[in-house]
Amino acid sequence: LVFALVAIVFLVALTNLYRQEPTQWITHALVVLGTVVAAYACYQAVTGSTWVLGVRQPPQYIRRASGTFINPNHLAGFLSLLLPLAVAQVFVGRTRPLAKILHGYAALVMMAGVAVSMSRGGWVAAGLGLVALFAWLGWRRRELRIPVVVALAVIVAGGYFFFRQSEKARARIENIATDGNQDSGMGRAVLWKPALAMWRDHHWWGVGPAQYDVRFPQYRTPRTQLTPGWVHNEYLNLLTDYGLVGTVLAGLTVAALVLGVVRSLKYVERGSGDLGSRSSNRTAFFLGASVGLGALGAHCLVDFDLHIPGIAVTATLVSALLAAHIRFATERFWFTLKAPGRGLLTIAAAGAWFWMLPVALAFGREAAALNRIAQARAVTPQLINDLEVAARQMPDNSRTAYELGENLRRLSFQGEAAWQDYAVRAVEWLQRAAQLNRYDARTQLALGQTYRWLNDPAKADAAFARAFQLGPNDVVVANTLAWYALQQGHPEDARKLAEDSLSWQGWSNELAQEIREQALQQLKAASAQP
Repeated sequence: LVFALVAIVFLVALTNLYRQEPTQWITHALVVLGTVVAAYACYQAVTGSTWVLGVRQPPQYIRRASGTFINPNHLAGFLSLLLPLAVAQVFVGRTRPLAKILHGYAALVMMAGVAVSMSRGGWVAAGLGLVALFAWLGWRRRELRIPVVVALAVIVAGGYFFFRQSEKARARIENIATDGNQDSGMGRAVLWKPALAMWRDHHWWGVGPAQYDVRFPQYRTPRTQLTPGWVHNEYLNLLTDYGLVGTVLAGLTVAALVLGVVRSLKYVERGSGDLGSRSSNRTAFFLGASVGLGALGAHCLVDFDLHIPGIAVTATLVSALLAAHIRFATERFWFTLKAPGRGLLTIAAAGAWFWMLPVALAFGREAAALNRIAQARAVTPQLINDLEVAARQMPDNSRTAYELGENLRRLSFQGEAAWQDYAVRAVEWLQRAAQLNRYDARTQLALGQTYRWLNDPAKADAAFARAFQLGPNDVVVANTLAWYALQQGHPEDARKLAEDSLSWQGWSNELAQEIREQALQQLKAASAQP
């Protein structure tokens, strides 16, 4: 769905928005958008708000502003893309003085937004973007060297003051190399190593689109008890999901854009070709867009910005406008789609929109149902109904099928009159989840528990064995299997599983501690018998 959306945006922008006026208005709109999002982030930082448009921010992002994004790192990546657009308009834009002043204030607000995101990768990416922009201006525009030096000095002074005043910012820097700290920067490595291992096992075609998180439990280290979602490195994520073939194809696309930009650099100067027209503002956009995309590319080394639809669409729009501007550098690149071609493209785009609209609406209804479920404090029939609504909207979502089966299992375990009916329905949904995702250990674990509850030990043992095979170092799997081993009179097996679980996660693992103590007591009692 996202691929189709960005393809439509790119083609429509490339063939219809290449003139100066639309580009100028889009630039202003993007700068305004970045300013509003950054201002919202500054409001969050000043007030200490933990809400994002009515949704509570996850606790791991405490004292970090995220604007309209949930993850503060994505705010930083988004602003790193748009900040150079505003700065370029200030220095080389062909606009009225008032517009330049407004762009200057917008740039300051976006810099503040990057700062309060507390994203180290965002600080580096935005900083590299500004350094590249100022270096080009100082190198190619002698008359701008003093203003550039003054602006750089003001930014450095502001950054120094920010770090002096912000304890959180200092902690983000001081704890970057620590392990087990909330501000640690070492977490990326434990996500990259499994990604490389997956690629080595599937080097040509990868593990499949969006399959990194699905296959992660089989490749992670025992002490990495988390669900990462993505690799937190777009390039490595691309290599893992699509292998060498997909990475080369994507790389050729990016290389074509970069080559066009590099070849057009000599035409950017005033007085050279159409880009140099005195009334033209294309130079400012060309410079700001090139640097902004480069800054976003740098941030993609440490995060998954392009998996966020808002960032992906914005980056695609900027890329399309930049590609359209390459045609103005020289007649070699000049190509305008005629009316029949534009008509065919419009029909294709409309068809794609009509295809995407019901899918997007189904996603929205599913998300609304899942949000209600996330706020539920107990397993109730209403919760089951909400899950069934979500499952009907997106029947191919293995996670929803698992949640429905798991909550039916829990409802059955409450011992109500309809417990057996709930258990049978749980098995049906869990089996569907297992068909949709054959690598999920938790689904097999829930199946084993339900089969035990239905007094079918043979199927339960098979499901438990499959769960252990898929999640050999999963704390939840180990604890559950240890508990059942203890109940079946196998204290030695329970002790080993519990101790493994504690070695993987020694904190907040009271269940493993309790199982281990009970297993040791049973072993001690057995050894004391004559």
